[in-house]
Amino acid sequence: MNRLNHRYDVLVVGAGPIGIYASLKLAAEGLRVLVVEEDAQIGKPRFCTGLISQEAFEEFHLPNKAIENEFRSFCVFSPSGLKLHLKDKTSIYATDRTVFDQSLYRLAKDAGVEFLLKCRCGMLKINNDGIEARVVFEERETIINAAVGILATGVKYALHKDVGFSLPPNFLDSSQAQVDGESGREIEIYLGNIVAPHSFAWVVPLKKNQLRIGLGTHRNSPIFLKSLLKKLRSQGRLKGGDFNIKRRLIPLGTIKNTYTDRILAVGDAAGQVKPTTGGGIYFGLLCADLAAKTVISAFKKNNFSKDFLRRYEVGWRKSIEFDLTMGLYLRKLVAKIDDAQMEELFGLCSQDSIRELIEKYWDFNHHGKFINKLIKRPEFWKGIYQMFTVKPGLDKI
Repeated sequence: MNRLNHRYDVLVVGAGPIGIYASLKLAAEGLRVLVVEEDAQIGKPRFCTGLISQEAFEEFHLPNKAIENEFRSFCVFSPSGLKLHLKDKTSIYATDRTVFDQSLYRLAKDAGVEFLLKCRCGMLKINNDGIEARVVFEERETIINAAVGILATGVKYALHKDVGFSLPPNFLDSSQAQVDGESGREIEIYLGNIVAPHSFAWVVPLKKNQLRIGLGTHRNSPIFLKSLLKKLRSQGRLKGGDFNIKRRLIPLGTIKNTYTDRILAVGDAAGQVKPTTGGGIYFGLLCADLAAKTVISAFKKNNFSKDFLRRYEVGWRKSIEFDLTMGLYLRKLVAKIDDAQMEELFGLCSQDSIRELIEKYWDFNHHGKFINKLIKRPEFWKGIYQMFTVKPGLDKI
């Protein structure tokens, strides 16, 4: 068994945008960082709707070249087809995730980060003086040593057991396809248990008459997506009929602890995903930044214990736990109601007072504040009470 010649300061497992961003921040402080990635290319294969806010681009200095389209509004469709047009306070960008990831990769390489592609990490072991990773690279088993490790493995959790991490409590089954078709000016959201049980479907227009269409459900998402694509094609919006559907899980809820001795978990690997929309880029980048700052502090103090690294979890929970909690509550509510009740909820949101509240407080990245404002409105509780009395059991949410 071979050993790489050098001991690294930090080993990052996973070269998605979250892992790469963490490595970039660490290398900028002079740390020796290695990123291992089991895929052969950065940004491929890809599965992501790629919606990222203007705020995220500005806060994290993200690559503008990845932007494919810009939106300031979206249209929500009720189960019966009623429309609700809503404006956002800032721009939302549809991005090419391959270009996005590869741009971050080049920045990290320029900062001194080392990468091993087509390198599968099969085991992680925590020792008194560091971590030991057993990887397969160029068909040979190799040992990599580092002082600290960051798990940015996305929805792959094989290494969690090695370091004592739990799994996210639940998952959303999602599918998506990028197709040729009639492109509009707004993001479209479709509600209803016929379209996407317990969740919603989306249509994101891209340039050059392409659409990114997907949905999430608790199970069988490809079947529901095929039905939606068939419907849109019958309406004349799509071209062709051979759709390349890609499927993946989205974590709902965080793992119990995102830290232990010498190891941190970030992004989907930690379950740091918006429960309302399933988006993980903004929360993931925010937590990657906090993880990098924690690791940098650990090197300065020469303290890599879980007691010291706990400050990472304290930091990210302070930043996003309220949004995660409120988002999970809202998702549970939506999962309990039928289409008739969804129509009532849709009508409630169409009222001028609630619509104004949505447009004033809705934040693409942080949903907790909006939900908190919403539940303080008497008309909201009046509508919810009527729904509760129609369908017993909602009070168990």
